[in-house]
Amino acid sequence: MKNVIKIFEILLLVLYLTGCTSISATLKDQGEVIEAPKVNKLDIEGSWKITKYEVMDNTISDKAEADGLLNSSVSFNQELAAVGKNYLANPKYKLKVVNLRYFLINEYNWTNSSDAINKDVDVTSVSDDNNVFSDFIKLDSVNGLLIYRGVLYTLVKLGDTTLHQSEVGVNIKSSDSINNSNENYNDPVGVLLGIKSARENLSGGKYGAASYRTIWVSFSDNKLGEIKSISDLLVPRAKGFWTIKLDHLEERGTVNEELEVAQLNEAKRQVSRKVITKLPSYDLYRDIQFISNDYIATQYYIGSNFNNNYYADQMMPIDNTRFSKGIDIGTLLGEEAQKAFYTAWDEQVRSLPSADKEKLYVSKPDYENYTMARRNGHWILQGKISDKDKNSSSGVSFNINYPPTKKLINRDKLFVPWNSIKEVVPSAYDAYTAYNGRLVFIVTKDKVSIYEISKGKIVAQPVGSIDLKADESIVMCEWAVGSQNVDRWSKVVNSVTGNYAKKP
Repeated sequence: MKNVIKIFEILLLVLYLTGCTSISATLKDQGEVIEAPKVNKLDIEGSWKITKYEVMDNTISDKAEADGLLNSSVSFNQELAAVGKNYLANPKYKLKVVNLRYFLINEYNWTNSSDAINKDVDVTSVSDDNNVFSDFIKLDSVNGLLIYRGVLYTLVKLGDTTLHQSEVGVNIKSSDSINNSNENYNDPVGVLLGIKSARENLSGGKYGAASYRTIWVSFSDNKLGEIKSISDLLVPRAKGFWTIKLDHLEERGTVNEELEVAQLNEAKRQVSRKVITKLPSYDLYRDIQFISNDYIATQYYIGSNFNNNYYADQMMPIDNTRFSKGIDIGTLLGEEAQKAFYTAWDEQVRSLPSADKEKLYVSKPDYENYTMARRNGHWILQGKISDKDKNSSSGVSFNINYPPTKKLINRDKLFVPWNSIKEVVPSAYDAYTAYNGRLVFIVTKDKVSIYEISKGKIVAQPVGSIDLKADESIVMCEWAVGSQNVDRWSKVVNSVTGNYAKKP
């Protein structure tokens, strides 16, 4: 009888092991071997460099963003996931072992990549509570792939150093929310938006001036205040408020555009008549691209056949716009920024066809030829290689893989992920968030929609909007948080001499 029982126990054990083998084999056939609900030791922790990319899904990808992420870094640790300047605080990691070809084909319907080889790999999904932020595919200890916003990025390991919340301005109290739970979340908020209009193409081959205006928006006690518009640009600075305008002068058949800068309530005005040495009988056109507390990024053209393209970029201090030359990037931001400029310039020159090299100034980099540009909710540094023929094109621009420091911009963090913004407003091409995480301004071609942020999520319905004219763009965004600051800014807006605030 005992022998019968032992035989029966052995048969049960065999059936059990056979069942386990069958399940494992089934998972193997499907490409998935192991799935762990929680990662105790983060195998992808460290910093990685993006070396190239392939667009997987044109419906959700953004080529401009992908280009901007080339040669930038991604970073993962237990408190922060960072892809360029897109941050996810307190990310959740989920590890699974999959067949790479099966994963790319079945999860992403992707068969075009040479990386879709038939082997098992570790895939770490990075997410918040509800949304996948990215998928990280680890090929070996120093090589990986990142799937982010419809793009497949190739990565190489840089090292074990990572970004932390304190370094990027993220202040999270709850592990379940995305970077917006700051101490002053309920404080009043105000913002000055500097907006530039497009030039009008006039008869006789001339162009009219680009006009500028400032929009004031305040938010307090859970409601939006009256939105007001001011002519020209009103810039808050450490020394008070300043006004900046662009004078468009026509003399003897030529155009001369000059920056006019003045501290508010002071009679003395500073005019940048010698920023560019204007030759007789030639036009000088200038355009503002970015304004911060201390600097103005511009582009300019000198010649006789302006077609709305600009020859070169130039960065100038607001305190002295009479400089005949711009501030070179090394003087303003340091040696590392200049090295980053050279690297980006060199890569751009090497990639140019021979015919283009003949047309452009490629013999050496011009460290004064740079500006600031917007990419998916952030300011980036952008250099330029100018065309030898000032009338033929606007040259070639390239992104500089160096973050603008506080010398140029104090606040440049998005408190909601870019993919969340695109889900709410699919046509969005830019966004700005208040640095207390309370409001997000989402920019489309014809308006700026204002939404509240609650617990890391964009509230479904906007609380207000600002209409944009055709081809208007934002060149300045300065925030005030706290009742004293918002009240002070509001009083300045209402007392601007000669430019009384009005509804936009």
